[in-house]
Amino acid sequence: MDLEQSLLLALSAMIASVFGSMLGLGGGVFIVPLFTLWLGVDPKIAIGASAVCVVTNSVVGSRRHLNNGFVNFRLSMILQSTTAAGAIVGALIALAISANFLKALLGIVLMYAAISMAKGSKVAIPNAADDKHDPMNLMSEYDDGGQIVRYVPERLKFGLGVSGFAGVLSGMLGIGGGLVQVPVMNLIMKMPLRAAAGTSSFMVGMTSVATAAVFYASGKIDPTVTAPAMVGVLMGSSLGSALTKRFKVHQLMAVFLVIMVALSISMILSAFEISIW
Repeated sequence: MDLEQSLLLALSAMIASVFGSMLGLGGGVFIVPLFTLWLGVDPKIAIGASAVCVVTNSVVGSRRHLNNGFVNFRLSMILQSTTAAGAIVGALIALAISANFLKALLGIVLMYAAISMAKGSKVAIPNAADDKHDPMNLMSEYDDGGQIVRYVPERLKFGLGVSGFAGVLSGMLGIGGGLVQVPVMNLIMKMPLRAAAGTSSFMVGMTSVATAAVFYASGKIDPTVTAPAMVGVLMGSSLGSALTKRFKVHQLMAVFLVIMVALSISMILSAFEISIW
């Protein structure tokens, strides 16, 4: 691989990492489409590289989310039990199916995420009262521009089930699971969007370790793709986390929706070998 291609990989990963960190999606949801659509990387190699990058992105980006109080640490440890198991299953499935099927599936998942997040951005979640029922001691709070936001995650059993499904998608597509978890935490578990994004960002790194291990064992981790991507992720992660508090939620959502819809359509057309670029 020549220098120009390596620089393009690093730049694409940096851009993906900035958005991934801001939205709690781990960056993989952007890395795989960018690498496959515009840089011609084999989908399974892109998924393997993405899984490694999601780990890097989560480690770097989560530090700032933790400092801002956006991460519900106790909840993340509970949900992670099913997410990691699902990631291993998903990675094994990905290695056994066709690349075009993976592209089509990612395109569908991207469109789902865009629709779900658009709905979620309109949901107002009132502050939880101090005496709100909280048997698992999951109540958390953070400072949102001088206003204290307090919440208690709801429907934990449903969240556990969906987290397992998110893990399967993470393993199949190298996206970290945040694409499913953020909308579910926001819409179903009644968590503020910043808390959902921060908690998801913290979780996706641990989930992607399982995915990366399976792809590595199968020889699908290509250093010439993964190394430049990791450099880009390191540059973009901190920037994305720092920018999170500078943008209002509706601004993040507007950017998210445009990118998701464009990538979704592109991935589905690519699965049927129709190019629009």
